[in-house]
Amino acid sequence: RGACRTPRRRRSARAGAAMAAPAVHQLQGYKRHITSEFLKDRYPYLEDINGHLKRDDVSMAFGSRLFPRLVEQLTTPGMAPETLCEALRTICDLCSNQENKCEAIASDVVAAATNLLMHESVLVKRDAARVIGSMALLIVGRSNMPVGNTAMAKKLTSSTGAGATLPRLAKLLFDKDELVQMNAARAMQAITVFRDGCQQVVDQDTVRKIAQYLNATLPDIPRTEPLSLCLLYLLQTLAAVTMYANGGMKDLFGVSFIKNLLGFLERVPEDGKLPHAPPTESMETLRQALRVLWHCGNDPRGRKETLQAQGVRVITGYLMTGDPKVREAAVCALNVASLETQGKRDILEHSQEGLATLLNNGDSETPYLHETCVQLVRCASELPAFRFSFARRIVEAKSLLEKIYGTAALAAIGPLLQPKEALATRTKAAEVTVYFLETQSEGDRIKVPPVCPTDNGQSSADFALEECIDIFHNLVSLLHEPTAKDVAMRCLEALCRSKRPREELAQLLADSRVDPPEACRADLQEMASGGDAAENWPRRPKRREAAMGYVDGARQVTALGDRKADVVSA
Repeated sequence: RGACRTPRRRRSARAGAAMAAPAVHQLQGYKRHITSEFLKDRYPYLEDINGHLKRDDVSMAFGSRLFPRLVEQLTTPGMAPETLCEALRTICDLCSNQENKCEAIASDVVAAATNLLMHESVLVKRDAARVIGSMALLIVGRSNMPVGNTAMAKKLTSSTGAGATLPRLAKLLFDKDELVQMNAARAMQAITVFRDGCQQVVDQDTVRKIAQYLNATLPDIPRTEPLSLCLLYLLQTLAAVTMYANGGMKDLFGVSFIKNLLGFLERVPEDGKLPHAPPTESMETLRQALRVLWHCGNDPRGRKETLQAQGVRVITGYLMTGDPKVREAAVCALNVASLETQGKRDILEHSQEGLATLLNNGDSETPYLHETCVQLVRCASELPAFRFSFARRIVEAKSLLEKIYGTAALAAIGPLLQPKEALATRTKAAEVTVYFLETQSEGDRIKVPPVCPTDNGQSSADFALEECIDIFHNLVSLLHEPTAKDVAMRCLEALCRSKRPREELAQLLADSRVDPPEACRADLQEMASGGDAAENWPRRPKRREAAMGYVDGARQVTALGDRKADVVSA
């Protein structure tokens, strides 16, 4: 019986432990002292009704005294670092809404936190930077930062000095503690959420300090998560400053910043994930780095530094990354690089495949990416070598050629008709040529080199005659190929609907400078001398079908003599 009691006691002990209430962790400053505002009148004989309150006891007051009480503790000399940290954390916890932030700013929280940025305690500096970042999300808080702690009493600023907020945050970037660096960078990012904060960062010479810090840490990949987040926040700050602030990028040139940033992008693993950062933050870091390069590329100095550091080759590696926003930023960075002649050459060498893939992806890419990519290709196509090479790569995409070049695509695909090209390539180029000769579309309005036909009132046939070298020689040579004869004849028919191409073809036949097959010679002569009737070509379909080897709707491969007999019988 005694042996049976022990297990019951153990079970009851375990049940009691399971039913025990969990420990409740109080919030920062949640030591409430309930008093009445009429207490002094009700008990006039009491000399001090607040005597039980301690100066270093962080607690939440009521109403308008909520933040002034905390600020008094932050500005009291000799306050313990633990008490300062608790008061700063209480302010951060209470400022989760705009109303409380306004009350905190009106109570000079910005000045008190600025004064503590240079505190000797690392923990105090961490929480002071957090408070600054929270207050910076309101324009009223940002407007107090150029003043900083200069309005405080000299006895409170004698040890740390008086000054604006941003220079002190910039000094924290070089602190030995990684969390201090991260919180300082986070505060800078919060300051630059709007244009006034971006300009303030430039005017306070903070961009130069950020560039110095990044040059000291890049191109190495951050070795811890706080440093990875610090890099992200600083890149977000620079991306905003270089976009919205006047003179925001002047301190980034001539200091090897762009070279180091490109070196960092080159060292990132192929999957795009930083070793010590979450996947979302890793992709955002890459996106912000590319955005900084894009914004700096709007200045000629930034473009030249990017090209000297082989930036096009590095950026091209991000055209096929898995994140669409990263791809967008990479296309934008290449777009500004293409403004330079050397940039066009580098894009010709490194970026053709990636750009063609993005353009062929269609609806799977965002409209902004697609349109920017089209603009990039048009800009790079000012280099003839790129225009011819890229047209060869997308020759099968008629709609894409039409959108990028319009009718001017005829000049880009003209070299693909030459006899030295493969027959399949020549046939495909002929099909595209027929399409543009027979189609008038919105693409003709695009101002793309060498010329926009509609500007001069040209027809597509006249434009092809001027810009496609030896087009008649190339098409006539295709008539000797059975598989390409049909499409070559259609090209010649479309060309001969205009007067100038008909005259050119007539002169070539008269001078025997082209050698068409005998079965097609009569049709070519009729096209060349057609006059107004050639506008409605084709005519005499039976004879044309016989010349192409069609008899009763079936394809017949016959000897030359048999083909002549078919023509005569038709």
